[in-house]
Amino acid sequence: MGFTANTNIEKNFFVDSIAPESRGTTVSVLDMFPSDVASKIYVHDTKIHDANFAFLTTTLAKLHNKLYEPLYFITYSKDIPVNVGGGFVDYVSYYTVDWAGIMNEFRNVVGNSANYIPRVNAGLNQKKVNVYTFEVAYDLRFVELEKMKKLELQKSIEDIYKNAIVAGWDLFVQKIAYTGIQGKTGLFNDANVSTTMIDNNETTGSGFEGMSDQAIVSWFNGMFSYYLKNSNMNISIIPDTILVPTFVGSDLSGRMNTLYTATLRSFLMTHNLAIDEGSDIKLTIQSRNDLDTLGTGGHGRIVAYKKDESFVRIDMPYPMQHYITLPNIDKMSYTSAFVGQVSEVQLPYNSNKNELGVVSYWDFSK
Repeated sequence: MGFTANTNIEKNFFVDSIAPESRGTTVSVLDMFPSDVASKIYVHDTKIHDANFAFLTTTLAKLHNKLYEPLYFITYSKDIPVNVGGGFVDYVSYYTVDWAGIMNEFRNVVGNSANYIPRVNAGLNQKKVNVYTFEVAYDLRFVELEKMKKLELQKSIEDIYKNAIVAGWDLFVQKIAYTGIQGKTGLFNDANVSTTMIDNNETTGSGFEGMSDQAIVSWFNGMFSYYLKNSNMNISIIPDTILVPTFVGSDLSGRMNTLYTATLRSFLMTHNLAIDEGSDIKLTIQSRNDLDTLGTGGHGRIVAYKKDESFVRIDMPYPMQHYITLPNIDKMSYTSAFVGQVSEVQLPYNSNKNELGVVSYWDFSK
């Protein structure tokens, strides 16, 4: 018995037994459903699988991974030295020293007939400022956390929440630093800082508007002279930071020299009495909108001081940071807590508004 191969090749390649001519009429989706329904059936913007038959989901829309978060800006860290560390506390305290019996041209002069030597004494005064605790938390539900894993974003949801918390903390600290909270004061409105009026009643607008460039330069040099005269020419306390209302900053930057190579603001920072008297200060003049309505009568205030931790500072015993994360079964979520501590502004060399202090206020009369 042998095997005989069948070499006849038929043209019918269909796998079923129904001949093409006997298949009947083809029915489309449009014949089975109304047109408004049929147009939506099997129309997708996704691909089921790739060339290797791995299932995937892609969209025809282009996704920008960048997150457009709210924008904010703070300036307190540019104006005030910040002392960080120390852990959780109730207060920040420091000591000031008073001298008694200090020598001058009339006392403590000892000659051949002197039979008494005066004594010198010193006293310590403890001062303390409040510390504020900032606490905030967020809940991240288990289900939402799983959903977020499907999104391809620049940041995790945890980072998004953290950015919101840090923004709230920064704005909270700036309020404490500049004007204080809960009836307290800050750098711009401390009751122990001396205040001098700027007579601008003859000006045509707010601040220095209408005053000549020469008059403005003269005022700045007069402010430096006030420090030098009342401190026996102590150049170590001469202000290197001048904070002004926004309308003053705009005015100073809008005044150009005849060659249009420098503004009046730039000129004042490099040509002033403090530098001529031997100080190596690098003067900065910056605008702050909180000063627009401060001062006597609310007409604007200029704040001058030496930016140094010995004269102006705030403490952050516990900077804002993540403290703990725990599961919350009641809410089916993770609860993350953040905490930070910040003190009030400290001005150790401003103890009385009737005496010279490192920080000084200059208020416009109108």
